[in-house]
Amino acid sequence: MAIINKLDHFGRGIIFDEKITFVNYALPSEEIDYQIIKKSKKYNLAQITNLKTKSADRVDVPCPYFFKCGGCALEHLKYSKTLEFKKEKVEEILNKYAKIQSNINVIENPHPYNYRNKLSLKIKNGKQGFYETKSHKLVEITQCLLAQESINQIIKDISYFHLKNADITFRTNYNNELLIIIQTADKINIDLSYLTQKHKIVGIIINDAIFYGEDKFIEKIANRLFQVSYNSFFQINPYVTTKIFEIVTENVQKDSIVADLYCGVGTLGIVAAQKACQVYGIEIVPNAIKNALINKKINKCSNIDFCLGDAKEVIDKIKAKIDTIIIDPPRNGLSQEALSNILKITPKDLIYISCDPMTLARDLKILKERYIIKKIYIADMFSYTYHVETVCILSLI
Repeated sequence: MAIINKLDHFGRGIIFDEKITFVNYALPSEEIDYQIIKKSKKYNLAQITNLKTKSADRVDVPCPYFFKCGGCALEHLKYSKTLEFKKEKVEEILNKYAKIQSNINVIENPHPYNYRNKLSLKIKNGKQGFYETKSHKLVEITQCLLAQESINQIIKDISYFHLKNADITFRTNYNNELLIIIQTADKINIDLSYLTQKHKIVGIIINDAIFYGEDKFIEKIANRLFQVSYNSFFQINPYVTTKIFEIVTENVQKDSIVADLYCGVGTLGIVAAQKACQVYGIEIVPNAIKNALINKKINKCSNIDFCLGDAKEVIDKIKAKIDTIIIDPPRNGLSQEALSNILKITPKDLIYISCDPMTLARDLKILKERYIIKKIYIADMFSYTYHVETVCILSLI
């Protein structure tokens, strides 16, 4: 028997004993009986065998796959408490690894369910699902409560793709249209007639080649239209992305010159362009830059230029004096070269958007030598998972 002290950064309950023990699906203050399922030199993993005292913050889980699927970690916790968990998590990481203490603003997801516009499934031996956490054991699913309804509807008809072994990704937009991306060695025998009559399928891409329709569609965020290719990055939560657009707009100075690193299809740069004098967007994915150039025209932005290449190299070639840099890097954060270039350019302001607080803390530890951290936001981009989006506003000392 033990009492759970707190949650770790992956949403597991923690017992402090002779050796720290992480307990799946346990919540703080709960009294439990548990069984060790894995031992290591530094910690144990355990599961609940008897929940003796239930937390007041525990809720019934609507998802039938929650306790098997590795996609979510927090559906058994009140939504408001998941926000507290994420806020404390970011505070702890920034304090421990970057010695940063700051009041963090929380941006809720107005739709904590059915928000995802992208979902990837595994198909193995004709069955579809997700892998269990840290395993290749398939959990069969027929829906995902985090996915938008158009995705859930086509999952019900996944048998009409006649795939035995494949990776399949569904992307949807504001108009419930679908892009379907498949990687497979199977012989293709898709029932196009049935699927295209029942669903708004814009395109099917198999092994990076167009099988049907188009390899891109139009997404709408905050009354702006963006072309998105099948392999271009785009935020998975349109509701929270709208809030991030507002933060960017608030923190770009009028008539400034802005560089948007890792610009993707150009969303943040286009938002910044409504106040900036000039914007430069840099992206390494060719299809994303093609999208960005179209999006420039769609949104009538004459004051933005897009450059194809690695941000750490291309930014050094911009001759204009940059006032603001928008940074939205991959999960591994900024490279040392990119950081060095930013510090060499020394823009007045930085807007750093991160999906990994650990790499954010690593980078802020260096940046704070030259920059004051004015505001930090956590945005609940990935509701009911342990992942969190963080937005930092920095100004030159």
